[in-house]
Amino acid sequence: MQHEIVSLLGHARPTKFAVALGAVLALNGCAWTLITAADATGSVIQAGYAVASNYSSPKFVTGQPVNLTSICIENNPLVPSADFVPSLQLVLARRGVRSDVYSPGTEPVNCEGRLVYNASIDFGRPTFSDDSRAYLSTINLTILKQNHIAVTGRYEVHGLGTDRYSSAEVKLKGLVENMLVDQTQARGWFASVSNSQ
Repeated sequence: MQHEIVSLLGHARPTKFAVALGAVLALNGCAWTLITAADATGSVIQAGYAVASNYSSPKFVTGQPVNLTSICIENNPLVPSADFVPSLQLVLARRGVRSDVYSPGTEPVNCEGRLVYNASIDFGRPTFSDDSRAYLSTINLTILKQNHIAVTGRYEVHGLGTDRYSSAEVKLKGLVENMLVDQTQARGWFASVSNSQ
């Protein structure tokens, strides 16, 4: 930049120099404003994706939340996501619901409730990335109680789907919260009532 100004000093008249210097300084101020605006926009977009990656809302839930303290999960070998069942068990445990996994046709006799699931995987490119990545595009959960369907839930990516690349745990949490009564709160309430008597 100093070289450009010196060059202008040697070849320009004072008025042309003043105009050229003003243009260089104005451009730098304008460029600084654009860079700051782009940086702020990028921060907002990143914050939006950070929130979206930790949030998922179910698309469809049919039925009222079921009150269960334990549930048997029927393993579905057709779901190619290795972390699906462990994520499901973690989400259930955080709601105070104990879970066991069984193979189809070998349902334990002492199940308070039964959960069957299905899920699909698609591929896409996350924003600001050139690499293709797998994500859960649909999840179907069905909870049965005494061999009758009690509640069903379905997650499905639509349109922009800002939560498209959220983890299985986040997507399942959004469904399970609307399908099962939170036993940790129920027990906490019962314990506080019992202690006060």
